[in-house]
Amino acid sequence: MQLWAIAANTYRENIRDRVLYSIVFFAVLVLCASLVMEEITIGDQDKVVRSVALGAIRAFGSVMSIFLGIGLVFREIEKKTVYTIVSKPIARWVFIVGKYLGLMGVIVTMIALMAGLYILLMLAQQGPPAASVYASWWMLTVELGLLTAWAILFSSYSAPITAASFSIAVFIIGHLADDIWRFGLQAESEQVRQFAGILYWFLPNLSVFNVHDLAVHHLPIPTEQLIGATGYGLGYTVAVLTLAVWVFSGRDFK
Repeated sequence: MQLWAIAANTYRENIRDRVLYSIVFFAVLVLCASLVMEEITIGDQDKVVRSVALGAIRAFGSVMSIFLGIGLVFREIEKKTVYTIVSKPIARWVFIVGKYLGLMGVIVTMIALMAGLYILLMLAQQGPPAASVYASWWMLTVELGLLTAWAILFSSYSAPITAASFSIAVFIIGHLADDIWRFGLQAESEQVRQFAGILYWFLPNLSVFNVHDLAVHHLPIPTEQLIGATGYGLGYTVAVLTLAVWVFSGRDFK
C-alpha cells in the first residue's frame, strides 16, 4: 500500500507538470507537421512521414524520461518533504521504486497519447499501422524505463544540472555503444581500447531497442530480438534501480 501510495502521488504530481505539457505540445506539433512532409518530399513520401512521426515520439519520449526523472528525488529533498517520508516506517526502496513506477505511469500515458494521435493520422492518410509499429512502441517503452532508472539514480545523489548531464551522456553513449566498441578495437592505444571496453560493457546498449527502420518500412521484427531486448532492458533496469536504492539508503537526512 505504501508503494502504490507513493506511485499514485508521483503520478498526480508529474501529470500536472508544466514541463511535461510543453514537451507534449511540441511532440504533437511535430506529429501533425509530419503530414506536410508528404507534400515537400521527393521519393517515398509515406515512409518519410512515418519516419518523422515515429522519430518524434521516440525523441520526445526520451526528453520526458530524462527531464522528469532528474528532478524526481532532488525535488523531494529540496522541498524537505523527504524528511517527513523517511521519518515514517517506510523503507527507502519503497520510496525509490514508488517514484519510479509513478513516473513510468506518466511516461506510458504520454506515449499512449502520442501513439493514438499517430494512429489517427495514419488512418487518415495511409491506412492502419503495421504490427512492427506497435512492437517498436513496446521496445521504446522498455528503453525509456531503463533511461528513467538512470535519471532517478543520478537524481538520488546530485543536483538536476549534474543529473541531466550524466543522463544525456548515458543516452548518447548508449546509442553509440556499437560504434564505441568498433572504435576501441581499431585504436592503437591500449588505454583507449580498455576505456572503450569499459563503456561498452558497463553502460547500456540502447541500440538494441532501436527498431525504427523496421517500423518505418513495415517490416516484421524478429521475435527473438523482441524477447532478448525486453529481457536485457528489464534486467538492466532492475540493476540500476537497485543501485539507486543503495545510494539513496546511504544518505543521511537527519
